Amino acid sequence: MSFSLKRILCILSWLSLPLTFLAFPALALSAMAGTWEHSFFSGTQYPLRAVFIQGELPGPTVMVQGGIQGDETAGFITAQLLTQAKAVRGNLLVLPRANVPSIHQGKRQINVDMNRRFDQDYNRFYEDRVARVIRFLLAQSDAFIHLHEGSGFYNPVYIDPLRNPKRYGQSIIVDALSYGKVDLARTVNTVLKELNDTIPTSDYQFKLFNTRTFEQGTDYPDMRKSLTCYALSEHGIPAMAVEVSKSIRQIEWKVRQQLAATVMLLRHLGVQITPPAFTDEEVRAYAATGVSVSVNGRVMTGGSVINLTPGSTLAVKELSSGPREFAPELALFASDRPGVNLINARRMALEPFSELELRSDGKAVATTRVNWSGRMPGAGSDDKTVFVCWLNGNPVFVRDGEVLHTVLGDQIILEGVWGSDKQEIINLKGFVAIPWANNGQDMGWEIVLDPDNFLRNYRVESGVPGIDRYRVVRETPGAPSASFMIDIEPRTVFALRLADTRGQSLLIPWNAGGSYFLPEGEYVLEDAWSNGPGDKLMATTGTRPLGTATPFTVKYSQPLELTMRQATTFGGLGTMTFTAGGLASRTPASTN
Repeated sequence: MSFSLKRILCILSWLSLPLTFLAFPALALSAMAGTWEHSFFSGTQYPLRAVFIQGELPGPTVMVQGGIQGDETAGFITAQLLTQAKAVRGNLLVLPRANVPSIHQGKRQINVDMNRRFDQDYNRFYEDRVARVIRFLLAQSDAFIHLHEGSGFYNPVYIDPLRNPKRYGQSIIVDALSYGKVDLARTVNTVLKELNDTIPTSDYQFKLFNTRTFEQGTDYPDMRKSLTCYALSEHGIPAMAVEVSKSIRQIEWKVRQQLAATVMLLRHLGVQITPPAFTDEEVRAYAATGVSVSVNGRVMTGGSVINLTPGSTLAVKELSSGPREFAPELALFASDRPGVNLINARRMALEPFSELELRSDGKAVATTRVNWSGRMPGAGSDDKTVFVCWLNGNPVFVRDGEVLHTVLGDQIILEGVWGSDKQEIINLKGFVAIPWANNGQDMGWEIVLDPDNFLRNYRVESGVPGIDRYRVVRETPGAPSASFMIDIEPRTVFALRLADTRGQSLLIPWNAGGSYFLPEGEYVLEDAWSNGPGDKLMATTGTRPLGTATPFTVKYSQPLELTMRQATTFGGLGTMTFTAGGLASRTPASTN
């Protein structure tokens, strides 16, 4: 429901209308002050988990990331193990699995190569939303280490097809030997000597790989779009990539060497950690250990059969997510929609499929055959086509010619047509589900409603200022034509509710660009109120996410900027500045 500003101000003036707030996800905190864990894009197909580990002693913050390309297994296992490390000096910020959908499918990329999306702020695919958060987190870091798994073995001169300058494995990659005051060659060469002394086989030893990214004659111009180049050129911080080789089959050996290289680099960058203990067998077996989901109340096991009725809804529940140290990402795929994870997406079985497959970090661990019985319910008494959709996880039935009202950042899945016995094709005009095969089929995919992601020439005039309207069309061969409209309203934040250390609540009207005076002290953001679901909102302060249980401090000498964002896109909805004063009061936003 939408509310006018006048009505909100009345509510905030404690008149008789009740105030209903919409909560958004909390931030997981450890017992150690300053250490936090947060899952960005929770509830979408592309969750991004970040873990910040504060050291016992002060020092720099180094960000380590793995899994930006889903076919590089060692990188995300190593990064995940680092989330279990103890920081003795300095701080560690770890993004273990940057590209979860590509990990599920074991592919380098889904839509675009995420590691080529850092030369500008793109906004078309989910990869661009994730890259937006990565840039945000990198801003608080003093150095960056990227964990990869490349082909073959890098060698500066050509030896054979596996050992040459176009191979990346067993190397530490830098964009330049030095950049400004950053001496990358010295750091990496020092680590290489220490690391290679522990590797008796010379073929498997690491080499320094300088891509000469900034030079006009570089053989690797694409590296100018990479994350290490962005970190070095935009933030002026040391950045390097540790690449193990896909040509080495022993995953446990690769993880140990990559972890050793990372620990050494961290030490030279001013961060001292104690890595976790693990066995080779644990690395080999973790993906299939202790992993379990249920479908419609029945535990899924390999070779089992599940009975479904056409038109029924799948209820998928994650029962066990595997060993805590490895925390694998689980996915359940139906055979007709292999890219849609049913653990994070609803499904109404309007069309039959043959199998369900459970994957753990991209590895198939169980397959269940589906047995269909019964018939699909009829279409209804009249001839109007009824579209079935999921809007923010709730089923919605839209008749031919109707308008579906949504808010920017909402999640929609076009499920199909109720009562149809055809293989339907449903096209959201202006949206491209598969960029390399734009066949007009948008059914089944999670679509985050952001008009900036759509082709603007397909926008339909809504007659209402600020509303973006797009048409959904049934394009099924041999079926009657039908369509409906989706109206996308801008998301508007109305109010925040803060609580002080005494547990007293403060209702604060949202004033993007403005300021608000608060008594000096510590506060928690309890709730936020907007014209849409609360789980589509998140907040950040400075360079960290702010959950509903996370305290923040307002000081006389240090104003605090709080930014509200779309939880599904990380797009900004405005920033308010909180300043310490005598009594709570509001300062209007500038009109300049």
